[in-house]
Amino acid sequence: MLRAALTALLVALPALSCAGTALVTRPDTLREGPSPFAFRVAEVHRRSSVEVLEVRGEWVRVESTGNRSGWIRRDSTDLDSQPAPDTLAKPPSSPLRGTPALPRSPTRASHHALILSLTPPAPAGQGTADAANAGRIASLMGVPDANIRHLSGEALTLDGLRQALADLDARIGEQDRAFIHIAADGARPRGARECGDALLTRDRQPFSATELHRYLGSLSARADKVFLIIDAGRGDEQRPAPGQRNRFTRQLPPDAACSGDTFERAGLPANLQLLLAGRNRAAFEDQRGGLATQALLACFEGQASGATGLADGETLRACAQAHLDRLPGGQHLTLAGNPALIPAPLAWTSDPSGKDAPRRLLEAIHAQRDNRRQLDILPLRGTDGAAALRIASDRPGHLYILQADESRLTLLYPNPLSPDARLEPGTTVTLPASDDRKPLTNGRLLFLLTDSARSLQRGGFQPSGVFSATFPDARGLRLATEEFLGGDTSPLCRFSETRNLGAEQARKCSTAFAAKWITLPAGNAPR
Repeated sequence: MLRAALTALLVALPALSCAGTALVTRPDTLREGPSPFAFRVAEVHRRSSVEVLEVRGEWVRVESTGNRSGWIRRDSTDLDSQPAPDTLAKPPSSPLRGTPALPRSPTRASHHALILSLTPPAPAGQGTADAANAGRIASLMGVPDANIRHLSGEALTLDGLRQALADLDARIGEQDRAFIHIAADGARPRGARECGDALLTRDRQPFSATELHRYLGSLSARADKVFLIIDAGRGDEQRPAPGQRNRFTRQLPPDAACSGDTFERAGLPANLQLLLAGRNRAAFEDQRGGLATQALLACFEGQASGATGLADGETLRACAQAHLDRLPGGQHLTLAGNPALIPAPLAWTSDPSGKDAPRRLLEAIHAQRDNRRQLDILPLRGTDGAAALRIASDRPGHLYILQADESRLTLLYPNPLSPDARLEPGTTVTLPASDDRKPLTNGRLLFLLTDSARSLQRGGFQPSGVFSATFPDARGLRLATEEFLGGDTSPLCRFSETRNLGAEQARKCSTAFAAKWITLPAGNAPR
């Protein structure tokens, strides 16, 4: 009776509809109704960003990561430090952010983020702004709030920074994905000795590029993909514009080690992508945080435009550089590692267009492969226009064979004669001839061997003779691409509370795959 009475009282309170963003200031529980007795939906974590949908007395209805909505206590947010609820609006937006945010990529329990604010305290709160901007990027990349770690202040001494990177390495599992954002003052001293790149920790000790690369090498060896943004100056004492600060210093301790290494050196792992604020130039910040991070956030939220509609590293770099070019200071953004990796594969910036769009999308899918996996296609003699192929790989998986036409994607395998099943290495598969008994001779085939099964229904494939194909429009191409890059989106795979489920569940939730292009010439013998 007490529970019912309290619920009725809370429901009777006047509601205020409003739109805006709030920051969670302490951990809380997302509930179905504005009551401490309402059913628990999920946990929301400190420093996570939520969309405010409604205010009812001491409760706020919000939308959290993964499009989960519910009620949390008002005093768990920063609403009372913002304008009154009836006039609540989003914080003043950056001039770089002129378009609505894209829908978030579905969260995945296998995605992790580490946000490191090494910049010294500033009265304008730049460090807080950097953390908020980086947190938004992490959300757009599908990182659950519970998997975002933010460290700042005295926790980031030289030893603290080393420990934070070691903890991230220990926290992620095989084939997980990691995003690291570092906001820091940089150092590249000149004079009697020539040093390489370094970041200054909160105790003003240099953390060298050589040491950072050691951590990244260990992380990349286990992770599916690693994305790193470094917003720090390294070698140019340009004068900042009014209201800006230069993230650069040459003042190092006398006994500082000198490695001679650079952040964007050659030979980075193929599954790592690095976006770096500046090459031998300054990096600036204002009251909204680092300019490079602000520009990248605007591009993640929809201002980047790629030929396929998917924003890879080079597309994001070019978009952010265009923003920076309109600002004083001449700041330059550098891309290193693998430029073809797509940090947020489900955050489309536009629809794929043109008769070459299907082929470009298959190229983009192929570029996201795990090139540490072995996949070979061995030809066998086929009959009646069919092609027999033996799959040689270093692990079992689900096989998909795709071909690009002018306006659509055709799925050759699995097909009605060979349904989807987990294949062991050395399995032989047969591609039937087309309906008119002609052999398959019109172009390249993309072979994918995935850890987890893909849903052809979710991917928009429809029967087309003996094969299946997407609808010949942008939506059909998008559905297929999202399915092959995204994989299982069930709650079991999306929420961090359920990530430790053992090897079998990890395979089910994995998005990793091997890929190989094969040309099938006359006679159906691959080459």
